Formats: sequence, C-alpha cells, structure tokens
Amino acid sequence: MNLLRRLPPLLRALLAQALAFAGLLALAGLGLRFPGYVWVLLQTVLVVFLSRSLTLSPRWAFMQAALPFLVRALWAAPIPAWVYLALFLAMVLIFGGGLISRVPLYHASEDAWEKLAGLLPEKPGLRFVDLGCGFGGPVAHLARARPDAFFTGVEASPFTCLVAWLRCLPCANARIRLGSLWRTDLAGCDVAYAFLSPVPMPALWAKVRREMQPGSRFISHSFDVPGETPHRVIPVKGRESARLLIWDL
Repeated sequence: MNLLRRLPPLLRALLAQALAFAGLLALAGLGLRFPGYVWVLLQTVLVVFLSRSLTLSPRWAFMQAALPFLVRALWAAPIPAWVYLALFLAMVLIFGGGLISRVPLYHASEDAWEKLAGLLPEKPGLRFVDLGCGFGGPVAHLARARPDAFFTGVEASPFTCLVAWLRCLPCANARIRLGSLWRTDLAGCDVAYAFLSPVPMPALWAKVRREMQPGSRFISHSFDVPGETPHRVIPVKGRESARLLIWDL
C-alpha cells in the first residue's frame, strides 16, 4: 500500500476507479442485480473510500465521486468516439509531464514575476533556470527585464512547452527546453526557480545542494523544503499563502 501511495495522484485516482469497478463486477458475478443508479452510487462510495485510503486529497475525492455520475450522464449521449480520444490526447499533451513528475500546472502571478526580477543578482551573464516553467510567463518577463542575463525554462508537458517556446521566441536571451527537471544540470546556474508541489521538494533540495555552486540562489514559489528554513520569505499576490522562499547557498 505504501508503494501505491507514492504513485502520482492521477495514477492513484485511476487505480481507485479501476478497483471500485472491479468490485462492482465481482458483485454482478455473484448474481446481484440493481437499478443503474444504485450501481453508480456503489461505484461512488467505493471510489471515495479507496481514494482516501490512497491518501488522495479531499479535492481529488470530490472529483472521483463526480466522475461516475458524469459517465452515467454521458453514456447515452450522441458523442462520437473520436471526441473522447481527442480530449484524452489533449490532456496528455497539456498535463502529461505532471503525471511523471507529480507536479500540477500552477501559474505564478505577475506580482511574483516582478518580485522575482528584484531577486536576480546584478551579475552580467547571470544564468537563471525555471524548473517546470509551464506556459513560460516568468521566463519571458525576466528575459525582457534583464537583457544582460540568460534564461532557461524546462517543461515536461509537450503542448505546454510549445506555448512557452512561442511566448519566449522574441527574446534572444531566453530558451525553452522540453524535458525533465531531474535531468537538468544546475551546476552552471546562478538562480534556480521552481513552482512545483510539496511532493518533489525534498529531492529537489538535495539536487540543488548537490549541483549548485556556493553563492548561487534557489527560489521556491509557495512550497517549503522540509526541515530547511529559508533565508527570506516574500509574500506575493495570487493563491492563498503565495510567497517566494529564498535560499542563498
């Protein structure tokens, strides 16, 4: 069970739905017959229980509970099969990287971009990396604000990476790369920035300490490093408790 709880949330959600459906198939195999709405309710109860057992958050449990009702409502709708395939492929292109990295797609506010610019050292040729750059807003903004520095964004989801690449295309000092943040070498970076989730922070901190040089800076948007006190914390506009946490190495 502990191994299952380490899976990305999306995989745990799918697993909960599959196990709940398997339970319904077992009941049907025993000869039990219920009206359709009862089967939907049973699926809902089982999937919520399994979701919480797999440590999914209440938000995920709510979505899991809504899914059986949505499927039942669409069951007889005249929707071509290719529409579902197109929606699935779109989800993979936009959010597929998060499935691997266990990082949802977050958006930093423009206030955060401005305050990030103020945290960049006045060093010619400064190198900055955004680990999980999403649609590329911070990279594009900083590249325009600091033409003397070089900015890189790393993004694992293909469509999201394409949008970021197009967004940063006018900036000669910015580049966007499709790939994993874990395969990004931080040794030459003066500032590393990440807006991820609580899950990868311990491993990311270990990578930062291992690869970044003395005098460099690590900035996390909103999420703490367990057991490590930041040197500075700067509140920013956006989601509740949004802030920039700064560590000088």
